Amino acid sequence: MLFLFVMTPIAGLAINAAIQIAIARFLPGTGLLRSIYFGFFSGLGGMIIIQLLYWTSCSFLFRDMLPPNIANIAGYMVLGYCYFNFVCLSATARRIRLLAEIYASADGLSLEEMLARYNAREIVEKRIDRLLNNGQLGFKDGKYFIGRPVVLLIAGGAILSKLLFLGRRHELNRKAV
Repeated sequence: MLFLFVMTPIAGLAINAAIQIAIARFLPGTGLLRSIYFGFFSGLGGMIIIQLLYWTSCSFLFRDMLPPNIANIAGYMVLGYCYFNFVCLSATARRIRLLAEIYASADGLSLEEMLARYNAREIVEKRIDRLLNNGQLGFKDGKYFIGRPVVLLIAGGAILSKLLFLGRRHELNRKAV
């Protein structure tokens, strides 16, 4: 039974992925980011329910179960962060997209065709449009400003996690030994 308790972060991740994939496939208007958020919180909720079921089947005191439950939640959050980055990497990486378009083109693509598809101005405009549509950016008097700071909060959490676990803000900033 203890093995099942230890595996709850992985069960949460499985719920996360299943819900996110189902929403992305069957409700495409929802958007990728919203499907990821919904999957993450569904997985967290599912994991907590599994942990509650485990508590009720054991004779442990609440204070004895608190540290392992916190560890499981932290473990799930790390797995959820990894899943989020995996999905976003595969969905937005220009290299992957470029390779997919070259693969889909029967005659290949010339450098001019690739540059026409991927100019910096167009990429920035598309990202700004996405941020405006999601409400993460606002536009007033010809200037952009922060809208809903959801991604900023996630980024802050990632930086905090890196500070806690790695002792630095970025994994490439290595301490001198």
